[in-house]
Amino acid sequence: MKRRTVFFAIIVIAAAALLVLFFSKGGESPGYITTSGIIEGVETNISTELPGTISYICCSEGDAVRQGDVVLRLVNNDLRSLVEQAKAGVEKAKADAMVLRSAIKSSRADIASAVADIKSAEADMKGASARMEEAKRQMDRASALYIREFISKESLDAAVTAYKTNVANYKSSKARLAASYSRKNAAEAQLNTAESRLNAAWAAVRQSEANLAYNLARLSYATIKSPLSGTVVFRALEKGETVSPGTAVLTIVNLKNLYARIDLEETRIGDIKLNGPAAVMTEDIPGRVFKGKISEIGRYAGFATQRDVSRGRQDIKTFRVKVALEDPGGLLKPGMTVEVEIPERIQGGSGKQGG
Repeated sequence: MKRRTVFFAIIVIAAAALLVLFFSKGGESPGYITTSGIIEGVETNISTELPGTISYICCSEGDAVRQGDVVLRLVNNDLRSLVEQAKAGVEKAKADAMVLRSAIKSSRADIASAVADIKSAEADMKGASARMEEAKRQMDRASALYIREFISKESLDAAVTAYKTNVANYKSSKARLAASYSRKNAAEAQLNTAESRLNAAWAAVRQSEANLAYNLARLSYATIKSPLSGTVVFRALEKGETVSPGTAVLTIVNLKNLYARIDLEETRIGDIKLNGPAAVMTEDIPGRVFKGKISEIGRYAGFATQRDVSRGRQDIKTFRVKVALEDPGGLLKPGMTVEVEIPERIQGGSGKQGG
């Protein structure tokens, strides 16, 4: 009976020793490195480019968003006022341009009318000149006949009066022609001025439109859309709160592109290679194994885990390792604690090595 008790005690002690050895190695299976890690993902911070008050915020932490969804709207009364002023500026500039276009049209009509008057006045002056010359010949003839007493004084006076009348008509047509030229010159000057002012007005229209487009573009920053599909993992502010430019309001993680982060001791880092396979498990989903591969091995050592006096070194440090998950299936979430199992001395290909 005593021998059986001793034998049983030996078995218990041996089993306990094996358990201690097993757990001191992290519960590793032979040929594998087993360690704990944290699920992480590439985080995208949603921030604003202008100050304002939050009028709409889409989600709470844990909610899913799709790429292109509106996640945040701001109210910025100062910027909205600038937009309204810019719109008014565009309308005024266009109205000024329309007035000048009407002035140009009127000046061109005045020029056309003056040109017509010039042609008419030139024709009248030509006729008046011919009639004046004819009246002068008649007057000279009448004067010669009167001297020879072939005609009466009344006939001579009539010829002189006719000549004077034609001279007056000629001068009148000549003055009319000069006035038509003056009106044409004035209309052309007005046209040149109006065209110059119209060019400036169209430049003002373009400047006003550019100012409006600039302020509308700035106002569009008040509506923020998600650049990716993912899950909100952090929400910093609430509706009604004010936000400054650059402040992260939401943090979104793409759950389809997750990885497990582990910190592996330097004594084991030589047993893994980039792009080597790995398995990820979590107690939250019993029996489910998620496939992955080593996508990144840190270039520089991190924190120390324990002293390594036997090797004559101060401590044993760690290297950060990322295990990319092939298909998390939406089951794994950032922040989850997982167990990662990596075969030792695998033959991996080339890959990314970062910090």
